[in-house]
Amino acid sequence: MRIQVVIPAHNAARFLGETLASVAAQTRPAMVVSVVDDASTDDTVAVAEVARRALAGRVDIEILRHAGPRGPAAARNTAIRHGTDPLVALLDADDLMLPDHLAILAGALDGAPEAVLAFGDTEIFSAEGFSAETVRVPSLLRDSGVATLPATEIRPGFWVARDGMFGPLLRTGVFATSACVFRRQAADDAGLFDETMVYGEDTDLFLRLAVAGRFVFSRAVVSRKREHAANMSQERNRLEFCDAMVRSLAKLLRRDQDLAHGQRAQAALALEEAVRGYLYHASCAGMGAYRRAATLARRTGHGGLALHPRHFLRLGVHALR
Repeated sequence: MRIQVVIPAHNAARFLGETLASVAAQTRPAMVVSVVDDASTDDTVAVAEVARRALAGRVDIEILRHAGPRGPAAARNTAIRHGTDPLVALLDADDLMLPDHLAILAGALDGAPEAVLAFGDTEIFSAEGFSAETVRVPSLLRDSGVATLPATEIRPGFWVARDGMFGPLLRTGVFATSACVFRRQAADDAGLFDETMVYGEDTDLFLRLAVAGRFVFSRAVVSRKREHAANMSQERNRLEFCDAMVRSLAKLLRRDQDLAHGQRAQAALALEEAVRGYLYHASCAGMGAYRRAATLARRTGHGGLALHPRHFLRLGVHALR
């Protein structure tokens, strides 16, 4: 089946050329690589243009712009709506595909027609460049616990979690966004990415896809995630991710007609835990952050959790600093 690779790019000039070269090196080529300029103020578009000419004949690169709100959700949706290929691979503009990425993951979906998404493992390395010395996490699936989930091998090298991926995804970050391929129709049916979200938008979609169908995975490393100071997943954005997870779970529970009974119970428990975590981290950050978290806790039916004395003790300590 034909594959579209989708790359949202905001001020990505520093790494985009290397990222595009990794797509051009695939043993199973993509039909098109859609680079979506997300209001960049650097040379992102120029780098993409240079790569488009340099890699012509190896990969077809198109450069798109979107008129919607800034952020990876809107940028990815622009590319997905523009494309027609039945499979979509996500790739962040600073990450790398290993040569067999598309062959492995698209092959997984070829062999599992009932599955909606396939994912593989990821190495996480530092911005200086990939080498054995710069690898910080050699296996994200092992680090997140997915590698040890009870799973059934459906054919050599490809697995499905026996209890599905909905539960593990409630923990967030169980596989890398740049290590998955999904069916376009399934994503369309699930509503694509929520463009109101800037943080956690990938997990939000993956949860809806996990409600819709089965995920298949390979334990092979298919991508490399680059860590650098501009990553959105930096510690400074922790509260934004907490807020996003609470909102995502609350939204999912409002669509309870789509959830099986067990999934609804899992999501309700995860929402309570997400609210607790948000309140804890907000109380360490100060009164403004705590008011925001407490307001959201109340809106999700967990306002009582905001009254825990330890939160106010931490706020008092913060105020004395």
